[in-house]
Amino acid sequence: MLPQAPPPLPVPAPPSTAAPVDPALARMAELVKAGRWAEACDLAETLDAHRRGAVLNDWLKALQRTGRWDRLQEVAGAVITQIEAKTGPRLSVYRLYRAQALSQLGRHAEAMAAHAQNGDLGYPDGTRNACAEARLVPDWIALERLADQLLAKNPADGEALAWKGESLARRDRFAEAEPVLRAAVAADPKQALAWSNLGRCLNERKAWTEADEALDRALALDPHEFEALFNRGRARFELKRYVASRDDFRAALAFHPGDAVLQENLRQAERYAGVSQRK
Repeated sequence: MLPQAPPPLPVPAPPSTAAPVDPALARMAELVKAGRWAEACDLAETLDAHRRGAVLNDWLKALQRTGRWDRLQEVAGAVITQIEAKTGPRLSVYRLYRAQALSQLGRHAEAMAAHAQNGDLGYPDGTRNACAEARLVPDWIALERLADQLLAKNPADGEALAWKGESLARRDRFAEAEPVLRAAVAADPKQALAWSNLGRCLNERKAWTEADEALDRALALDPHEFEALFNRGRARFELKRYVASRDDFRAALAFHPGDAVLQENLRQAERYAGVSQRK
């Protein structure tokens, strides 16, 4: 009987060339996967610059998810400066983060400029977002310019028409605003603000019945639209519908208690309503 062959000798494994796992980066990955955003933010703040760079996108996402807007705009702004020093202005997620953070911080003029530049750099919603910020500044000249950019691409853009109409009406250019607002509600009849601004334009040229109808449409879409209540109260007063006018002024005053103009309008409407009810 032949002797059994001896078992093969063990061969030692070659030395590992893989880099050792960084415990902090591994922990960051775990926190992000678990959606523990506040802890991820706090951990990122303890890292050195090199490791922060390794987790940059997760860090920014965590800042956004936790609403740490001031830090988000600060970090995103620093990254933009660093990147664009080499490339020049370019669209990036860091620009989108910064614009969002500025808006959330109520820094609407800066947010408007940031969104507008994102639009110029090719972000589809950049110019539209800039229009929303322009209303909040408010900057009616900028709003018209931005709306015109949208209308150059699509002349039937109902939202852009509404913004342009509002920008004109806010500057008391009612004759110019009215046809633009009519086009806006024709393109999209569900725009409460467009109906409200149209009603104001109609009031200005004393088309009280048309104004009342337009403002009815606005309030059917948004019962809390303060200016529509005020302007419908005015139209109904001129139409001698004093009780309805009184009710609109009362409702508007609930949104702005102590407003002297509203209080006087309400006083007049109550007076005439009382007279009409006694007849």
